[in-house]
Amino acid sequence: MNDFEWFDLWCERHSHLMEKEDYAQLVACCLERFERAPDDLHAVEALAEAYVLNNQSQEAIDLLTPYYMEDPEHPLYEHAILDALFAMGKGIEDFPWKTPPRILELTKIVIDVCYTHLKPKRQPRTPFDLYYLFMGSGYLLFTEEDLCDALVADDRFIVSQTGGCTDISVVRKQRKTQNKTSGR
Repeated sequence: MNDFEWFDLWCERHSHLMEKEDYAQLVACCLERFERAPDDLHAVEALAEAYVLNNQSQEAIDLLTPYYMEDPEHPLYEHAILDALFAMGKGIEDFPWKTPPRILELTKIVIDVCYTHLKPKRQPRTPFDLYYLFMGSGYLLFTEEDLCDALVADDRFIVSQTGGCTDISVVRKQRKTQNKTSGR
């Protein structure tokens, strides 16, 4: 079996195990890929994720630490380590960072950025479009759904659902009519 066939089969198995939520077997599946290609960053990431899903967060940190120490600027390691720390109920101070990671919480500032982004636009945007604005800003402590819920709660936004899709726009103020009738 060539490498492409092996990888296709691995992807099918990985997908099936994720769907079944069989995380113990997922760890074994990802470990097999990692042992086959320990320099493949996607194999490292998949194994770390499987460890976290299988409540083996310390193993994920042990796996990722040497990679992080060698290349602390790589976002994969930082995010995967944070996933593991938070899964264990720990904080960012519980890891020897070379540079502390940037973490973005769902605050009024985030909501204001969404408003500023949407205000000049005529067409509504999806929650993902707005969530995507923040993805490069650091580790997000909120989900796309959390962001959507926050926008629903803010009266500056219109959140509508059509055919299973959610659209978000801003409330537009009505302009005063220019043609006022005299004497009324």
